[in-house]
Amino acid sequence: MPPKAKFTKEQIIQAAVDVTREQGISALTAREVGKQLGTSSTPVFVAFENMEDLKQEVFKEVERQYSQFINEGLNYTPVFKAFGLRMIEYAKEYPNLFKVLFMNSSESNINYDNMIMNFPAADICIKAIKEQTELDDSQVELLFKQTLINGLGICYLVSSNTCGFTDEQLDEYLGLSYIGTLTAIKNLDKSKYTVHPTRKD
Repeated sequence: MPPKAKFTKEQIIQAAVDVTREQGISALTAREVGKQLGTSSTPVFVAFENMEDLKQEVFKEVERQYSQFINEGLNYTPVFKAFGLRMIEYAKEYPNLFKVLFMNSSESNINYDNMIMNFPAADICIKAIKEQTELDDSQVELLFKQTLINGLGICYLVSSNTCGFTDEQLDEYLGLSYIGTLTAIKNLDKSKYTVHPTRKD
Protein backbone atom coordinates (compact mmCIF):
# COMPACT_ATOMS: atom_id res chain seq x y z
CA MET A 1 0.00 0.00 0.00
CA PRO A 2 1.44 3.42 -0.95
CA PRO A 3 2.16 5.85 1.90
CA LYS A 4 -0.72 8.08 2.92
CA ALA A 5 -0.36 11.66 1.70
CA LYS A 6 0.15 14.18 4.50
CA PHE A 7 -0.30 17.11 2.14
CA THR A 8 -2.67 17.64 -0.76
CA LYS A 9 -1.37 18.22 -4.28
CA GLU A 10 -2.67 21.77 -4.06
CA GLN A 11 -0.65 22.44 -0.89
CA ILE A 12 2.50 21.04 -2.47
CA ILE A 13 1.99 23.05 -5.67
CA GLN A 14 1.49 26.26 -3.69
CA ALA A 15 4.59 25.52 -1.62
CA ALA A 16 6.52 25.04 -4.87
CA VAL A 17 5.15 28.34 -6.18
CA ASP A 18 6.28 30.01 -2.95
CA VAL A 19 9.79 28.61 -3.33
CA THR A 20 9.89 29.80 -6.93
CA ARG A 21 8.62 33.26 -6.01
CA GLU A 22 11.20 33.67 -3.24
CA GLN A 23 14.25 31.99 -4.78
CA GLY A 24 13.64 31.46 -8.49
CA ILE A 25 12.86 28.37 -10.56
CA SER A 26 16.47 27.11 -10.35
CA ALA A 27 16.01 26.66 -6.58
CA LEU A 28 12.90 24.51 -6.99
CA THR A 29 13.86 21.10 -5.59
CA ALA A 30 11.94 18.50 -3.62
CA ARG A 31 14.03 19.33 -0.56
CA GLU A 32 13.17 23.05 -0.79
CA VAL A 33 9.47 22.29 -1.24
CA GLY A 34 9.58 19.99 1.75
CA LYS A 35 11.31 22.68 3.77
CA GLN A 36 8.60 25.14 2.76
CA LEU A 37 6.01 22.66 4.05
CA GLY A 38 7.97 22.06 7.25
CA THR A 39 8.76 18.45 6.40
CA SER A 40 11.05 16.31 4.23
CA SER A 41 10.98 15.84 0.47
CA THR A 42 8.90 12.65 0.83
CA PRO A 43 5.44 14.24 0.35
CA VAL A 44 6.52 15.60 -3.04
CA PHE A 45 7.19 12.13 -4.42
CA VAL A 46 4.05 10.73 -2.85
CA ALA A 47 1.98 13.24 -4.82
CA PHE A 48 4.12 13.47 -7.99
CA GLU A 49 6.13 10.96 -9.96
CA ASN A 50 9.02 13.37 -10.43
CA MET A 51 10.00 17.03 -10.20
CA GLU A 52 9.22 17.67 -13.85
CA ASP A 53 5.57 16.85 -13.22
CA LEU A 54 5.54 19.26 -10.29
CA LYS A 55 7.20 22.00 -12.34
CA GLN A 56 4.51 21.67 -15.00
CA GLU A 57 1.86 22.16 -12.34
CA VAL A 58 3.76 25.14 -10.94
CA PHE A 59 3.72 26.76 -14.39
CA LYS A 60 -0.05 26.23 -14.66
CA GLU A 61 -0.65 27.68 -11.22
CA VAL A 62 1.61 30.69 -11.81
CA GLU A 63 -0.19 31.32 -15.11
CA ARG A 64 -3.56 31.13 -13.34
CA GLN A 65 -2.46 33.54 -10.61
CA TYR A 66 -0.97 35.91 -13.21
CA SER A 67 -4.21 36.00 -15.18
CA GLN A 68 -6.13 36.72 -12.01
CA PHE A 69 -3.67 39.52 -11.17
CA ILE A 70 -3.84 41.35 -14.49
CA ASN A 71 -7.58 40.82 -14.89
CA GLU A 72 -7.95 43.51 -12.26
CA GLY A 73 -7.33 45.81 -15.22
CA LEU A 74 -10.89 45.13 -16.33
CA ASN A 75 -12.02 47.51 -13.59
CA TYR A 76 -10.20 50.44 -15.25
CA THR A 77 -10.34 52.37 -18.49
CA PRO A 78 -8.68 52.36 -20.95
CA VAL A 79 -8.56 48.62 -20.38
CA PHE A 80 -5.57 47.92 -22.60
CA LYS A 81 -3.30 50.41 -20.81
CA ALA A 82 -4.53 49.14 -17.44
CA PHE A 83 -3.54 45.62 -18.49
CA GLY A 84 -0.10 46.86 -19.49
CA LEU A 85 0.41 48.59 -16.16
CA ARG A 86 -0.74 45.50 -14.26
CA MET A 87 1.69 43.37 -16.29
CA ILE A 88 4.57 45.69 -15.37
CA GLU A 89 3.46 45.78 -11.73
CA TYR A 90 3.48 41.97 -11.68
CA ALA A 91 7.00 41.87 -13.14
CA LYS A 92 8.16 44.30 -10.46
CA GLU A 93 6.40 42.61 -7.54
CA TYR A 94 7.01 38.99 -8.58
CA PRO A 95 10.13 39.01 -10.79
CA ASN A 96 10.89 35.32 -10.36
CA LEU A 97 7.37 34.30 -11.32
CA PHE A 98 7.41 36.65 -14.29
CA LYS A 99 10.61 34.95 -15.46
CA VAL A 100 8.91 31.55 -15.22
CA LEU A 101 6.16 32.73 -17.57
CA PHE A 102 8.11 34.85 -20.04
CA MET A 103 11.86 34.41 -19.69
CA ASN A 104 12.33 30.64 -19.67
CA SER A 105 14.35 29.28 -22.56
CA SER A 106 12.42 26.98 -24.86
CA GLU A 107 13.92 24.08 -26.77
CA SER A 108 11.16 24.46 -29.33
CA ASN A 109 12.09 28.12 -29.95
CA ILE A 110 8.40 29.04 -30.21
CA ASN A 111 7.39 31.59 -32.82
CA TYR A 112 6.63 35.05 -31.38
CA ASP A 113 3.23 35.25 -33.08
CA ASN A 114 2.20 31.92 -31.56
CA MET A 115 3.46 32.91 -28.13
CA ILE A 116 1.61 36.22 -28.16
CA MET A 117 -1.69 34.76 -29.28
CA ASN A 118 -1.46 32.27 -26.40
CA PHE A 119 -0.58 35.09 -24.03
CA PRO A 120 -2.66 35.07 -20.81
CA ALA A 121 -5.70 37.34 -21.26
CA ALA A 122 -4.84 37.97 -24.94
CA ASP A 123 -8.48 37.49 -25.91
CA ILE A 124 -9.61 40.14 -23.42
CA CYS A 125 -7.02 42.64 -24.65
CA ILE A 126 -7.92 42.06 -28.29
CA LYS A 127 -11.61 42.46 -27.53
CA ALA A 128 -10.88 45.76 -25.76
CA ILE A 129 -8.92 47.06 -28.77
CA LYS A 130 -11.73 46.07 -31.14
CA GLU A 131 -14.23 48.00 -29.06
CA GLN A 132 -12.06 51.14 -28.98
CA THR A 133 -10.89 51.26 -32.61
CA GLU A 134 -12.24 50.81 -36.13
CA LEU A 135 -9.51 48.39 -37.17
CA ASP A 136 -10.08 45.10 -38.91
CA ASP A 137 -9.07 41.83 -37.25
CA SER A 138 -5.57 41.66 -38.75
CA GLN A 139 -4.86 45.28 -37.75
CA VAL A 140 -6.14 44.69 -34.22
CA GLU A 141 -3.84 41.68 -33.91
CA LEU A 142 -0.87 43.72 -35.18
CA LEU A 143 -1.59 46.55 -32.73
CA PHE A 144 -1.85 44.07 -29.86
CA LYS A 145 1.41 42.31 -30.77
CA GLN A 146 3.39 45.53 -31.21
CA THR A 147 2.25 47.27 -28.04
CA LEU A 148 2.63 44.08 -26.04
CA ILE A 149 6.23 43.55 -27.11
CA ASN A 150 7.01 47.10 -26.00
CA GLY A 151 5.34 46.42 -22.66
CA LEU A 152 7.26 43.18 -22.27
CA GLY A 153 10.49 45.08 -22.88
CA ILE A 154 9.72 47.30 -19.87
CA CYS A 155 8.81 44.19 -17.85
CA TYR A 156 12.17 42.61 -18.63
CA LEU A 157 14.01 45.71 -17.44
CA VAL A 158 11.94 45.85 -14.26
CA SER A 159 12.07 42.13 -13.41
CA SER A 160 15.85 42.02 -13.88
CA ASN A 161 16.21 45.13 -11.72
CA THR A 162 18.05 46.82 -14.58
CA CYS A 163 16.15 50.07 -14.11
CA GLY A 164 12.92 51.47 -12.70
CA PHE A 165 10.20 53.75 -14.03
CA THR A 166 7.93 56.34 -12.48
CA ASP A 167 4.17 56.08 -12.91
CA GLU A 168 4.30 59.14 -15.16
CA GLN A 169 6.93 57.53 -17.39
CA LEU A 170 4.92 54.33 -17.70
CA ASP A 171 1.76 56.23 -18.63
CA GLU A 172 3.69 58.14 -21.28
CA TYR A 173 5.63 55.21 -22.76
CA LEU A 174 2.64 52.88 -22.93
CA GLY A 175 0.46 55.66 -24.32
CA LEU A 176 2.95 56.59 -27.01
CA SER A 177 3.45 52.96 -27.94
CA TYR A 178 -0.27 52.38 -28.34
CA ILE A 179 -1.23 55.65 -30.03
CA GLY A 180 1.89 55.72 -32.23
CA THR A 181 1.29 52.18 -33.47
CA LEU A 182 -2.43 52.83 -33.93
CA THR A 183 -1.71 55.98 -35.96
CA ALA A 184 0.82 54.18 -38.15
CA ILE A 185 -1.52 51.29 -38.85
CA LYS A 186 -4.41 53.59 -39.71
CA ASN A 187 -2.58 56.23 -41.75
CA LEU A 188 0.55 54.71 -43.30
CA ASP A 189 0.99 52.23 -46.09
CA LYS A 190 2.41 49.01 -44.68
CA SER A 191 5.53 49.40 -46.83
CA LYS A 192 6.45 52.49 -44.81
CA TYR A 193 6.94 50.59 -41.55
CA THR A 194 8.10 47.21 -42.88
CA VAL A 195 11.01 48.50 -44.96
CA HIS A 196 14.28 46.68 -44.24
CA PRO A 197 17.45 48.80 -43.83
CA THR A 198 19.81 48.83 -46.82
CA ARG A 199 23.49 49.64 -46.75
CA LYS A 200 24.45 53.21 -47.65
CA ASP A 201 26.54 53.62 -50.80
